[in-house]
Amino acid sequence: MDLEYFKKCFDLGLVKSPFMEIGSAKVQNSPLPNLTEFARNHGVNQTLGVDLEPGKGVDATVDFSQEQRKFNENWKQGDFSTVAIFNVLEHTFDPITVLRNALRCVAKGGVLLVVTPVVWTIHNYPRDYNRLLPDWYEEFARLNEIKIREEAFCWLSSQFGICRVDELKEKSLHVLPTFMSRGKKHSPLRYWTTRAVHKLFNTYGRSHYYPDVAIGVAFDC
Repeated sequence: MDLEYFKKCFDLGLVKSPFMEIGSAKVQNSPLPNLTEFARNHGVNQTLGVDLEPGKGVDATVDFSQEQRKFNENWKQGDFSTVAIFNVLEHTFDPITVLRNALRCVAKGGVLLVVTPVVWTIHNYPRDYNRLLPDWYEEFARLNEIKIREEAFCWLSSQFGICRVDELKEKSLHVLPTFMSRGKKHSPLRYWTTRAVHKLFNTYGRSHYYPDVAIGVAFDC
């Protein structure tokens, strides 16, 4: 879903040159390109991939968890029209510092793209610390005086694809894309079959199947 969301942002015109990916090391044996490769292959001619350690897909090693003053003193790579940080913040003990340092790298008028898992198995690299929800991102935007682009503020679901957060609100509450919120409309046969089976075996009270879900956010900076 990460690459699908990145494609959506690209189609929205949010991925521009120069472009930087934070956490660009390629997953071993993965056939999929990292974001830097995708951007370059689609005409974004200035790209930079950074990560904590050298590796395939890494052009420079940078620690974004440094205290902000120290990061500002050490940052030498310049500003970027688009910065993407996908599946990184959950591996940081202090995601606010990391995200603020990422903002430091975005040129005025640029865009910061973020993806983090919400309903996901623990995946240590090197640790798995947290899960961030839409309210967290909205508060981060408010405190840092930046705006979220609603058309790119999305749930990323393995079951239902990409769903805008504002389209899944009920009574001003954020609702995960599950069979309770999306299945009745998009998978009616499975929805009603599931309800019938729960009724038959007296298993009501057990939640419907929750797919893997992440959050995608685009900040105007």
